[in-house]
Amino acid sequence: MTGSDDFPAGRVSHEQAEGLTTEGRKLRRQGWLAVLLLMMRIADLMAIWLGGLVAHWGRFGFVPVPGLEILAMTFAVMMSAVVFNLGRAYSAGEADNFWASASRVLGHWALVCLLLIATVFMAGVGEDYSRGWAALWMIAAAIGLVGVRAFGATFMRRARGRGSLVTRVAIIGGDESGLQLYHYLKQQGKHIELVGVYDDRFVRLQDRARAQGVTLLGTAQDFLKRARYESVDCVVIVLPWSSEHRVREMIEVLQELAIEVQICPEGLSFVVQSFPLLKNSIATTLGGLPMFSVSRRPLDGWGWLIKDIEDRILIALVAPVVIPLCLLIALAVKLDSPGPVLFRQQRKGFNGREFMVYKFRTMRAADSVPTGVTRATLRDDPRVTFVGNILRRTSLDELPQLINVLRGEMSIIGPRPHAVDHDEQFARTIRQYYSRHRVRPGITGWAQVNGLRGTIEEDVQIRRRVAYDLWYIENWSVFFDLRILLMTPFVGLINRNAY
Repeated sequence: MTGSDDFPAGRVSHEQAEGLTTEGRKLRRQGWLAVLLLMMRIADLMAIWLGGLVAHWGRFGFVPVPGLEILAMTFAVMMSAVVFNLGRAYSAGEADNFWASASRVLGHWALVCLLLIATVFMAGVGEDYSRGWAALWMIAAAIGLVGVRAFGATFMRRARGRGSLVTRVAIIGGDESGLQLYHYLKQQGKHIELVGVYDDRFVRLQDRARAQGVTLLGTAQDFLKRARYESVDCVVIVLPWSSEHRVREMIEVLQELAIEVQICPEGLSFVVQSFPLLKNSIATTLGGLPMFSVSRRPLDGWGWLIKDIEDRILIALVAPVVIPLCLLIALAVKLDSPGPVLFRQQRKGFNGREFMVYKFRTMRAADSVPTGVTRATLRDDPRVTFVGNILRRTSLDELPQLINVLRGEMSIIGPRPHAVDHDEQFARTIRQYYSRHRVRPGITGWAQVNGLRGTIEEDVQIRRRVAYDLWYIENWSVFFDLRILLMTPFVGLINRNAY
């Protein structure tokens, strides 16, 4: 890349934004956007049906609707559901453009009306319908469909004004190629917002970057700290061919974050060789440029919304049993030994964010105070109380983590969180260890129902546990969660490794 002209001109079309582009996946990740588009689908069908009723009342007064009119309205609704979807009437990339979306849906409605007229003519029942009613119905339905588009466009424009629909991109690499990419993406309009450019050589490259109107914001570690608490959708690594080792290290550092990690095409060969396990890597585009995604955000599309709904439904279902049980356990803990009922400890969760996990206290208060170094619990550990031993063997000490689920820090099912110092220890052994942080940690998980619980004494144990966790992340589905949930009472709760 030797100049800005090396990048293809043009902006992102709605077809690109809905395909394999980073922007398109960003749109599909918006749970509320998926709900909005679903509501628009329902509203369109209601507008067509109600349009027929309004036309009938306007033409004949408030008298019962004949069966033939109901049949025609039902047929039109069914055809519209098919035609509108096939005709991309619910394009997220176009939903904020009222005129484009309104003209598109009116064209689709006109096609449905023609198909309806052709069907009536071929069936030979044209004389049984009032032409005045049919004309009024088509006009009333068209007004309703346009009204739905007006509401959707207004809502989407407000969301875009808040930055909800913008793909936030960071660039790592402040040399000439990175600066060219920065200027190109800056011209892509409303679809892309640049977070900034980072480079470990920023002291040396800062002056040259400023001369081209770009301020380097720090090193890759500075970006990592910022990305933990700010919304970033994609990071693009733009480093020269000679920096294979640096790019490899960069990918390992960034894999902890639940964001897309992309590199420019010139680095594809060694990435495939160095990371053969990245079987989900795909070719994609960003702002019309070819990219190669080496790490994708898990639970894409509706996944995050479905996972949230799943957690809340499960909590609502178990609450009548769990709340009285927790009260009894709290009383038993209090009577068994002096000290607080709950034990809190710092853990790392989604995107490596630290949070306080809650458990029922299972050790004597003097021994359960968190310190900088976490002592693993041993078999027949003298620190564990009588009630605590029962709670740990049955995993009932984990029940207060439902509070963490309600606070959005954990999920019912996911990789189990470890103590912070254990995270650092395990990460030195397993390169992909921090990939577990791409989803919220869970109370139970795929590793736990496969017997991988208790103290980790050998490297092979944590390797197997991480392998199961990553398998879960890459293969998540609602049915997979249900399978784990059904296995938990029989395998996950009581286990010989739990002590």
